[in-house]
Amino acid sequence: MEILLVELNRVCIYSVPKYMSYSESVFKTKEAYNKAIGYQEEDGKLGNSDTYVERVRSCMKLYGALVQTKAEGVKNPYGIEGGWAWMARFLNALPANLYTAVSLQTFIEIAGFALYRRYRSQFKKILNIISRNFVSALEQRPDLANVVMNTSSCERGRDKFSR
Repeated sequence: MEILLVELNRVCIYSVPKYMSYSESVFKTKEAYNKAIGYQEEDGKLGNSDTYVERVRSCMKLYGALVQTKAEGVKNPYGIEGGWAWMARFLNALPANLYTAVSLQTFIEIAGFALYRRYRSQFKKILNIISRNFVSALEQRPDLANVVMNTSSCERGRDKFSR
């Protein structure tokens, strides 16, 4: 499992969670920045944003599945407690943008029910914080209107868990 998580962290910085902001003093070009955050080359040129978002989504689905996996007689060293810690670090350290929104939404879609079963009212509080702070920050950015529409699933999930 350790090797799998190391590889996952290598290909998707949001599974760490880690964030790199663009700075011309650090990255000479936008292309260098995109390579640093995980864009892959296809036919000698960097892939597009849609391809990158889909890969981030796939990685976060895998991470969400890993943290909630239980096997008879084996303790998952990165179990649901690791998922809870990841979510806390993620919300405390990463800004609201397209990539972080996709990462968080996908993780909650996959691991949300297991997190809810374990943490109940605390998980509901986290969903409220996400709705109040993270989604609000996304709404302030007009270029992310479609992301804000998708994050409403977080609010639906909060309502579903409240029943």
